[in-house]
Parts: sequence; structure tokens; C-alpha cells
Amino acid sequence: MTLLQLKYFVEVCNNGSFSLAAKELYVTQPALSSAISNLEKEFDIKLFDRKRYNLILTKAGEFFYDRAKTILEGVNIFESELKDISKNQVTIRIGVPPMIGSFLFPKIYNRYLLDHVGAKFEIWEEGSLSIRNKILNKTLDIGFSILNNSENEQYDREVILETELVYCVSKTNKLAGRESLSIDDIKNEPLVLMREGSFQTRLIRNMFSKIGAEPNIVLVSSQISVLRNFVKMDLGGAFLIRELLDPDDDTIVGIHFEEGLSLKIGLLWQKNIELSTAAQEFIKHIINTKV
Repeated sequence: MTLLQLKYFVEVCNNGSFSLAAKELYVTQPALSSAISNLEKEFDIKLFDRKRYNLILTKAGEFFYDRAKTILEGVNIFESELKDISKNQVTIRIGVPPMIGSFLFPKIYNRYLLDHVGAKFEIWEEGSLSIRNKILNKTLDIGFSILNNSENEQYDREVILETELVYCVSKTNKLAGRESLSIDDIKNEPLVLMREGSFQTRLIRNMFSKIGAEPNIVLVSSQISVLRNFVKMDLGGAFLIRELLDPDDDTIVGIHFEEGLSLKIGLLWQKNIELSTAAQEFIKHIINTKV
């Protein structure tokens, strides 16, 4: 087992596809498949159940994914800290959920660099729930997150934006003409979801649980582009933040949910710890500059 094999495996899990992972890694799909096949042979385990449009992690695969991510994260932190020591500088490690990272963080980043030339960030793309855990174990300094239900947790917080989740379908979908929907309306519809660790996925699973139903999940991915493409092809519906809808793109329709899926998006950091001066400066910038 090598670090490269672990990297390949995690990238396939994150993309939900061998072909997409191969493009991200700039390797051939056969090379990627061979590396993961060798992992399965080495430990005599099956990592994936392969279905028509989806790769489902087996129990062994879920265990392997969690441990592989932890190992790679540790290596990345170690390498980053060594580079900082050699250059006498500080890197701010920030967690950014995929949905927030696709529309909010770039704006904040660009504004910050105007006044802080040379600032260095290390971005960790994780779900909001995973980011909260990594802040507590000090893997991350600060993190963007869905702030719903975080008031009583061990964090300081700053709200940046209030928005909502909308149910998104292809313009050709039978539900595309509806002005609003309830959970009963979609209980049998195919869904594409963010990977576990995201606030949205937990919220959606809880809604289904309340009506005694199991969501018909056809794809799980951490890549917004993958979710969009599945929606456009009418292969499933997805819950996305309203700001992710492009007013110039009519191929995806966002429908308000009657349950009222309002969200607070903001920044989190652990209470009662001493952050680096660089991290404190970034938080001050967020507080003084609203999107």
C-alpha cells in the first residue's frame, strides 16, 4: 500500500467516478483502476459495489475511506508545517464546504488579498459537519460552515449570509413547473446528494426519516459539478443553495421547499484557544466586511 494508492482511492470516492477522478489526477483510467484493484487484492477486500450510474462504498470501503483521508490529511499538514518553518511564515488552514466554496469563498478571498498581499491559505474541502470536527481537533484553524444548530457548540461564530436550500431538477423534469414542494412530493424521486459529513445531507435524511421513508439515492459526490450534471441530465434531483443557480442557465430549475430550508452561512473557530495572528486578522476582515 502506498500514499499514491490512497490518494487515488480517495479521489475516486470524492468524485463518485473513476473517469472523473482520472481527469482530476491527470492519469489514465486504467492506471487508476489498476491501483485500486491492487489495493483490494493486497488486503483481500472489496472497496466498491459498482452500479450503473454510481459507485457505492462497501463497509470495508467506508472504513478504508475514513482512514485513508486521515492519513493523507496528516501528511499534508506535516508537509505544510515544514514548508512554513523553512520560510518563516504562517499558513491559515481553512475548511470550505463544496457548495460554499463554489460561490462565496472566492469573493472573500479576493477581497482579503487586496489588503493582505502574500497571505497564505490551505483550503480543505469538507462538509460542514466534518469541518466542525476538524476545528475541534485543531486540524483546521477556522472554517466556513452552515451555522444552523451550532449556537450551543464549542465555537465562536460570525454569520455572513442567510439563504435557503432549494430542490433542483432538470427543466424537463415532471416537477419543474411546481412553485413549491414538500418531502412527500419527492419521497420516491431519485436524489443526488453531497457526501456524508455535510449539513445538507443530514438535514435531508432527517426529513425523510420523519415521514418513515428512505431516500432513493442514485449518486453521492462531493463535487458540485457532478451533481449539476446529473440534474441537467434528469437523472435525479439535488438540494442546492439558491446562490448556486445561474440566472442565465435555464437547464436547472430551483423549487422552494414548503418545509422552509433556510440556512445561515458563516465562519466558525474554536472557543478559548489562541489563534495565529494571521487567522485572527482574517476573522477580523470577515467581521468588518460583509458579502
